[in-house]
Amino acid sequence: MSRTLLFFLFIMCANLSIGQALSHLDGTMNISLEDETIDATYTLSNLPVDTQTLSFRLNEFIKVKSISLNGERIASSKVPQNCTDCLIYTVLVGCEVVITPQSTLTIVTEGKFKNFDSEGGAKRYKGQLVYSNGVLRATNSDKWYPEIVNKSSNISDYMDPFIYTYSITANCEDCDKIYIGKGQPQPSGSKFTNAQAEGDLVLLAGNLKYQTGKYANYINVPQEAIPALEAKFAKTRGFLEELTQVAPNNKVVYAQVSSPVYGNESTYNTIINTGAQVDVKKIDDAIEEGDAYFYMASAFKPESQLDRMLLQSLAKYVKLRYLKKYSVDQYNNLNSFLEGNTSNSGLASERRELSALLISPEQFKILENEIGEAEMNTFISNVFQNLRVGKRSMQAFTDSFNQIQLANKSERFAQLEKNLQTQFELRSTIPDAREVITEY
Repeated sequence: MSRTLLFFLFIMCANLSIGQALSHLDGTMNISLEDETIDATYTLSNLPVDTQTLSFRLNEFIKVKSISLNGERIASSKVPQNCTDCLIYTVLVGCEVVITPQSTLTIVTEGKFKNFDSEGGAKRYKGQLVYSNGVLRATNSDKWYPEIVNKSSNISDYMDPFIYTYSITANCEDCDKIYIGKGQPQPSGSKFTNAQAEGDLVLLAGNLKYQTGKYANYINVPQEAIPALEAKFAKTRGFLEELTQVAPNNKVVYAQVSSPVYGNESTYNTIINTGAQVDVKKIDDAIEEGDAYFYMASAFKPESQLDRMLLQSLAKYVKLRYLKKYSVDQYNNLNSFLEGNTSNSGLASERRELSALLISPEQFKILENEIGEAEMNTFISNVFQNLRVGKRSMQAFTDSFNQIQLANKSERFAQLEKNLQTQFELRSTIPDAREVITEY
């Protein structure tokens, strides 16, 4: 039996072992615009942990009323370490109690937000939930729901949070509509759900006027501003469709939430502009990693951490390709850095250790240099065609790799293929491997 066949059989078995349930957030939220309050009960389950201590981040203006583990009240402590405008709570359990994936953690919270229609109270943005011009907004940086985090041996060195699938029922009797995560704003009492763990959740509540477009959907955007925004999104979304050869149904949501408290943010599929007017020139031309990731994740349903890590690596490379086409100066600066690293990090000797990324940008650049840009385009589209027919990440990647038309495989190409196999093998043997979103 060949080494390659043995490797494929190993990976298939390993992938089955990591197909565990995703971390899930159930919640019931009550919002009052008049009273400026937001109270909620969250139940977290399927957390990939086996520990007696567990930490989460929460906005400093939202207080924890109680924490229960499997229905029993437990204690917690809170510290302001390494958490801008939020607090880190550490759950404390007894010596004989362990939090496992089978545990449920219930967190009851109560919070306050402030009406910032007055310029006087808007001198500095401190991560508050902002209520202005009839809309309450809370984005990723506001930590409006508990984010479970890992921490290293250094207590202040907290890692990136887990991301959840979710089911959140939101009540707000004095809100016109509510928007959570993705999709279309809904009336009070609606349940917002997502069976995919796609990233951080945006919350908007209040007067929300919704319009659909071809490439994006819009909240509180004047009708006359939509054509220019559509043209901009056609450029970015069109590039992704051309390169991947897939066209998912999910669209970007662009929300115009004018406020004297600025805090523009793009969270996966939701872009929030807090300026007084829509300004197309201020929209970043470059595809951000989160936007590319969301687009790719919408093309098929990732089921394992390995699936999501492959998408994350691809999103970084796709961003690089977009810069090459539309922002040459930025691309050249970044590419010179990557090219300087390819000889060392891209083809390092086989090591039995993990890096943050499943496949580094340097390795994608090596592959592109070896096979050419046209064949690289075919390779990327083949990955997504294989994913869409139900193949899992390693099989889809390997089958696409084998489809590369190359007359003679150089020693450099063969070494890269060997290294990528090793990296997939290492990731596949670690069930609790998590994606780590990083910037170049």
